[in-house]
Amino acid sequence: MNNYRKLSVVLCAILAFVLAAGMLAGCSVGEKADQGGVVTEAPVTEAATDIPTAAPTEKPTPTPDPTPTPEPTEKPDYSGGIVKEAPVSYSFFGRKNQDALCGTGRRIAVQFYATTEFVELGFHSPTWTAKSGYTVDYELYAWDKDYETTVFDREPVLTGHFENWQDGVFVGLKTEGLPAGEYVLLALYGSNEEMHNSGVWYDTDVEREDQISYVDDEIWFDHAVWFEIKYAKTPKNLYGPLSDPGF
Repeated sequence: MNNYRKLSVVLCAILAFVLAAGMLAGCSVGEKADQGGVVTEAPVTEAATDIPTAAPTEKPTPTPDPTPTPEPTEKPDYSGGIVKEAPVSYSFFGRKNQDALCGTGRRIAVQFYATTEFVELGFHSPTWTAKSGYTVDYELYAWDKDYETTVFDREPVLTGHFENWQDGVFVGLKTEGLPAGEYVLLALYGSNEEMHNSGVWYDTDVEREDQISYVDDEIWFDHAVWFEIKYAKTPKNLYGPLSDPGF
């Protein structure tokens, strides 16, 4: 019996030790719970790694091919060549059935084609014996499409003002040299005194291929204003073909 008691005492001591150890472990967990409630371990997450994303690139806009500059259209040469180096004057009229038109307050014009460089042009202008008090303003236009476009939509390439010239003479507008081409010379006659008028000489009952005359911006059929031009050199052909006025 003594051995049995001894064994019982030993077993009880071992059991008491185990229970004591368990209680100590339970107190440790409880303390933690008292401090923060239920304790759960946070899941371990790996630190996010920033991976650079390549920015999308737009396709480059293709550079358009440059628009080729059109070559200037070369004007046809109607001169037939230069036959003399000396200057020459050409009259676009024939002094047939001549008469005079008062130009005060009117627009008188001539369409023509100069075949080479020219240095002077104008109208033969009567004054009805007056010696002062009258004027004329010249406006020279390079031809463009038709008469109205030329005279109303374009700027003159040359202008000039004259007054008190001798009765009936050629009133010439001088240039430093304008190139061959089709033009319209417009004359605006005015008067500063009563009965001091001026105007143009003209041929009646004629049809000419070298000029078209206009009065107040309308074709003056069967009439030819006494218009004259002075070329810097003498061409074989003294005038060129005329465009349709467009009326």
